[in-house]
Amino acid sequence: MKLIYISHLRFPSEKTHSTFAMKTCESFATRGIDVELWVPRRWNPKFGKDDPFLYHNIKRNFVMRRLPVIDIWSFMGGNVGFFILTGTFNLSVFFYAVFRGSIRKSIFYIHTPADAIFCVMTGAYIFIEIHELNRIYQNGNYFIRWFLSRMLGLIATNRFKAEFLKKRFGISTRHILCQQDAVDVKMFSIETSRKEARRILNVLEAQRVFLYTGHLFAWKGADTLFDAHRLLDRKEMIYFVGGTDKDIRRFRTKSEKLKVKNVVFVGHRPHEEMPLWLRAADILILPYSAQFDITKYEASPLKLFEYMASGRPTVVADLPSVREIVNEELVWFFEPDSPDSLMEALNRVFSSPEQAEKKARRAREEANLYTWEKRADNIISFIRKQVNPIL
Repeated sequence: MKLIYISHLRFPSEKTHSTFAMKTCESFATRGIDVELWVPRRWNPKFGKDDPFLYHNIKRNFVMRRLPVIDIWSFMGGNVGFFILTGTFNLSVFFYAVFRGSIRKSIFYIHTPADAIFCVMTGAYIFIEIHELNRIYQNGNYFIRWFLSRMLGLIATNRFKAEFLKKRFGISTRHILCQQDAVDVKMFSIETSRKEARRILNVLEAQRVFLYTGHLFAWKGADTLFDAHRLLDRKEMIYFVGGTDKDIRRFRTKSEKLKVKNVVFVGHRPHEEMPLWLRAADILILPYSAQFDITKYEASPLKLFEYMASGRPTVVADLPSVREIVNEELVWFFEPDSPDSLMEALNRVFSSPEQAEKKARRAREEANLYTWEKRADNIISFIRKQVNPIL
């Protein structure tokens, strides 16, 4: 089976979805699928000519093809830039697929309707994986109804999205696969000691380290975690690893204005470095906000699976999307958007070291249910079930 994964993102990139796309292609290829990743020929000044396979720590077992586009979105942003980018990318995908004779001979795999509008008009065999229910799905207009009706199958990354698609668009259960995100358990289950990890990363051993990895967006709960600094004692530190340059500057400016001494913004780091950061922490934190549907209901957070595989105690915001993955036997919960509740949860972890070790061990075992290999097997099985009557 030939599978063509289409994404308009830049590669390499600090975006989680770029790592996710490449990891998905890698996992499909390890299961014997002939995979190609079609992406726009976009320049990312932050990474220059860095090899995306090396940067995202991906096996070179599939082919990446860069197609020509007009990319002004990278420089000016906005809706006009996005439409020009995706419009020209759609044309490139369509003409390249026709040139290669792929339209009726390959499976196309996408994450957004914006990447396959022309291909869907040809009757191509397309599957879409839905990570968030943005406005195009919420509005439910004629176009998205028509588009989804032309898909051979939909992969929803949690139960909430699967039920939404059934009720909102009348899509039958047999055409939807509910499949959570995944983790490279081997990569994150390292046995490096906390002391050694801190030595490598230059983190002071005497400190209590509370760690968050990821972007600093409002819906991620970064502000709640930052505000918890006022409740820490002088030997406790909050480390943020990740974030765009713009968001890091905003938080650092805020930190300097408040003269905060117990918060460190590490900035964006290569994905292969993340296991060391997780092992260096005393407690890992997932501070998602309850004020946004994307975190409250729609999330299937990659970082939570990475936290689980790391074997470190974890404190998470108590949200339906998170409860779909973990329970009190694996993590500690706190009230979303409440620095005080977060601090109470952190103190409960330190007051019960044996329980903390037990929960972390159970979470590491549970992470084995969410490997990339199992995820790929489930999706491939679903795809074959949908295409067998056709191909």
